[in-house]
Amino acid sequence: MNQNENDGTVKKKSLTINSIFYLAYNLLNVLFPFVTGIYITRVLLPDNVGLIESARNIVQYFVLLAYLGIPTYGMREVAKCRNDKETLNKLYSELMTINSISTIIFSVLYLTICVSVSSIRANFSLYLIVGIVLICNLFNNSFLYEGLEEFKYISIRNFIFKVLSFLLLLLLVKSNDDYLWYAFIGAFGTAGNNIINIINSRKYVKFSLKNLNMMQHIKPILFLVVVTIAIEINSLVDVTMLKLFKGNEIVAFYTYGSKIYKIILQVVNTFTMVLIPRISFYYKNGRFDDFNKLVSKTFKIIIILTIPIIIGIFFVSDYLICRMYTDVYYNSANVLKVLSFIILISPIGYLLGSRILLVTGNEKKMIIPVGTGAIVNIILNYFLIQNYSEIGAAIASVASEFVIMSIYVFMGRKHYSLVNVFNSIIKVIFASTIMFIYLLLISKISLDPLYVTLIQVAGAIMIYFSILIFTKEEVCFSYIKKCFTIFRKS
Repeated sequence: MNQNENDGTVKKKSLTINSIFYLAYNLLNVLFPFVTGIYITRVLLPDNVGLIESARNIVQYFVLLAYLGIPTYGMREVAKCRNDKETLNKLYSELMTINSISTIIFSVLYLTICVSVSSIRANFSLYLIVGIVLICNLFNNSFLYEGLEEFKYISIRNFIFKVLSFLLLLLLVKSNDDYLWYAFIGAFGTAGNNIINIINSRKYVKFSLKNLNMMQHIKPILFLVVVTIAIEINSLVDVTMLKLFKGNEIVAFYTYGSKIYKIILQVVNTFTMVLIPRISFYYKNGRFDDFNKLVSKTFKIIIILTIPIIIGIFFVSDYLICRMYTDVYYNSANVLKVLSFIILISPIGYLLGSRILLVTGNEKKMIIPVGTGAIVNIILNYFLIQNYSEIGAAIASVASEFVIMSIYVFMGRKHYSLVNVFNSIIKVIFASTIMFIYLLLISKISLDPLYVTLIQVAGAIMIYFSILIFTKEEVCFSYIKKCFTIFRKS
């Protein structure tokens, strides 16, 4: 299949439309935890919240092992062969067969540990419920939809299950004794999405066990699973060690602080994730000018979004955390402030490091930065948690993410060239400085905290983006022109 044919297929899916749908998907992922968190913290005590999060933390290790790096590897490979039906069917069948084998193995291992370890066996029902997520990995074919850029479908499906989950939450979780129902509803959302994915996948691929060559995928998958585990250790080991050294209540404080930053990070990563299949396509077809322009544009978007978000978090997190989760969770605000720096650090490392190495076929090198970061995280957690509790865990996470980003950028630098980013950075810093001064002045006003926060948020957004548009920052200005064009046509 020649390049022109490929171009025709790719252009059927607009990056702008995909970004809108994927943004809607992630905004829903933002709103759902916010709303459910507000409800849950008023129904369940911190001890039970921490107990559930600790159980989810344990099962997530097994889910990572069952994944075998297939989501990342599969998305890249599907993007490469999505215009070749026969090759796509074969690839899909091979990856899903590997996924099924690994999921069964690690599900049996998980169940064995649940029965054997006394501390887990004491809460066997809880661990069995959260384990539904693991067994339902049998149906996890999300890599297919991301590789095909089916972000409209992903968004609609996610919306349906979020609404169903919230309704179940209101119906079934009404007191502190209903914590098992809360655990089940979380598992239900993941399981439901996976099952619907399998049913819907028949539109795009045909599964078959004939003439499979699974061994060709084992080596790159095993490299990626090591990388994935090392990456996820940075988000899992903090909860594990907090549980070990400090107990369930501290886990709850840390979880609700970290949950908010992860939600924001998801939104920022929207603009990176939706471009990965296209970046892979450009590189494979030797369109390096388009490749570099797209990487540069994504980098600018990350800078534009993350710097003002970090500044805003420092001004409004105290009020928002206490307002949403009650004063009991005040410590979560400090956790959020520390972790907010990852909102900038992680996407840069993800774009200029792991994604670049992945699309250029250098995934073997990814183990160096993520492995180093995991070691740094474990060591710092050991010393900092004992002295500084949840704040120590947050500091360790930021430090490890910075180490990972630095190594990633250094290793990936020869594979890309950033185009016209310096002017955008200067304009973002200028706009952020003005926004900071505004937020500082408003914070001194003697008004109800709710009104102060509303004035801060609304004014900061208007000031920041007005300055970027006035100074004709390239990315913002291009999106404004697109909006005006669409408006005129309509």
